[in-house]
Amino acid sequence: MIAPLTWNGPAILAKARAGAVAGLSEVDLRIEAAAKGELYPGHGKRTGTLQRGIVGEPAEAVSPTLVRGRVAVKGVRYARVIERRYRYLAKGYGAVRPQIAGIVSGRIRQELGSA
Repeated sequence: MIAPLTWNGPAILAKARAGAVAGLSEVDLRIEAAAKGELYPGHGKRTGTLQRGIVGEPAEAVSPTLVRGRVAVKGVRYARVIERRYRYLAKGYGAVRPQIAGIVSGRIRQELGSA
């Protein structure tokens, strides 16, 4: 006799989405830390205001298939000029980029492991 199949698709997808949100939030924090590390005296840092202005916002599930995160500079008017000159955000992203797939997939696996 064949056992009945219980479909848990929506629950599994919700857990995977939660894992993706957690993973992307971790990626944002790592990019934030790397970008802050790119600023030092003589290389875009004078008072530390720009470093304090770099924030990695928590990721959010925008739709069932889209998760969005963001690293930005808040409240510093000259941030764009310093970014064009020293590329601190781009370098921060570049440092973390090779690890992104592993971080997000690891968090998804961790979340689904408790399924």
